[in-house]
Amino acid sequence: MTQSNAIMAYYDGQCPICEREMAHYVRQAPDLIQLQDCTGELPADVDRDKALASLHVRLPDGRLVDGVAAFIAIWERMPLRRWRWLARLTRPALIRIPLNQLYLWLAPLRPRRTCQDGVCER
Repeated sequence: MTQSNAIMAYYDGQCPICEREMAHYVRQAPDLIQLQDCTGELPADVDRDKALASLHVRLPDGRLVDGVAAFIAIWERMPLRRWRWLARLTRPALIRIPLNQLYLWLAPLRPRRTCQDGVCER
């Protein structure tokens, strides 16, 4: 990674919403946020099923966080103040824990492309 504060986001590349959102974050902070589609090759310590169930982020210290904590890690690195404000707002456990439960409940409902023989459809 290019900077000591950079992170790697493992996202579902078969989800058009996920793909657009992650691309937006990278456009805003290309030196701080890198992407890896979790439908492809993954490091040994990243479980594919868990990574497909919720966003995962590798922090600069090597730890993996998932769910809302992963979004917070991304928002903290965004150049616009409103994203960092959102990270601060959602970091307290009183907000983060119920928000994470809501995210885990909604995540399986996201649209996904279906692929057969290397050809994907929405």
